[in-house]
Amino acid sequence: MLRYGGGKFIVIGLVVLAFGVGVLWANNPERTNGIAKELVEATEVFPENEGKLVIVSGTPELTNGHIKDEEANLKVENAVHYSRVPLQKVYALRSREVVVDEGEDKMSDVDDVTETEYYVVKDWINASQERDATISRTSTTYENPPALNLPAFHASGELRISGFKISSSDVFDYIQTKSAWFTQEELQEACGEYIARSELDLKAVTNENGRGMLSSGDEIGDVRVTFSYETFEGAEPVTLIGRQQGDVLVLEEDGPVSEAEQVQPGTVSKDEFVSAITTEDASSRRIGICALVLGAVLFLLAFNWGALIKPKLR
Repeated sequence: MLRYGGGKFIVIGLVVLAFGVGVLWANNPERTNGIAKELVEATEVFPENEGKLVIVSGTPELTNGHIKDEEANLKVENAVHYSRVPLQKVYALRSREVVVDEGEDKMSDVDDVTETEYYVVKDWINASQERDATISRTSTTYENPPALNLPAFHASGELRISGFKISSSDVFDYIQTKSAWFTQEELQEACGEYIARSELDLKAVTNENGRGMLSSGDEIGDVRVTFSYETFEGAEPVTLIGRQQGDVLVLEEDGPVSEAEQVQPGTVSKDEFVSAITTEDASSRRIGICALVLGAVLFLLAFNWGALIKPKLR
């Protein structure tokens, strides 16, 4: 019976059934019941909540925005992030799809025939990043400079909600920051020792965006060191659900609360949160049940496909 084409319904039916089972498993009532029992509403860091799943509401505050880059002899205040990134110009291999035959339909690319074309470009990459020693294209061989022992440096200020340390990436959409940078004069004054230790012909310059940086030139093998940071300008109320570890609130990747549920806008109580996810899970279960029914129907169609089309074939 399946030789008449019903096999495709088997495949589709399996996919739909697997989807339905997955939705029902991920949104079973035990999940929300377990969260309701385990979740603790916290207004500050209490020792008795150590290791527990807590829900915390508040407005993020920058409690320590002082960051010092000891190696480059630079420091910033009121900073959420700070980065020093040494880059080196190298040869890199790139690819693109090129149309070799436009096909019969000249107004569309549906039947175009393409092939992959490789080409070499000059690009800035992290100075310590591994790269191809040589790149050969047609009759030309491009030689790359070796990677340098010139590591990048990244640091973050200390953000807290109700006494809990949090990661700025967790509340990125709820904090306002302003991009900042150093001038050529500031780098010239502060980075003398850093330049000397690098043993490179680095000079403080101003780039095309008006920002200060260190640079040895713009040819293959040359290095530029960029500096940037973001200052804290304000924040909006937010609610986080995570695990208390000391005074740190850890948002778990594989915990009972999904990543999409761990950050809620505004102030949300435990009861409000549990009620919301209970409603969402119930709605998802209805979708899962519909998928199971649809999968079953597709299976029935598959095994009766021959009987349905045989009269037409006669």
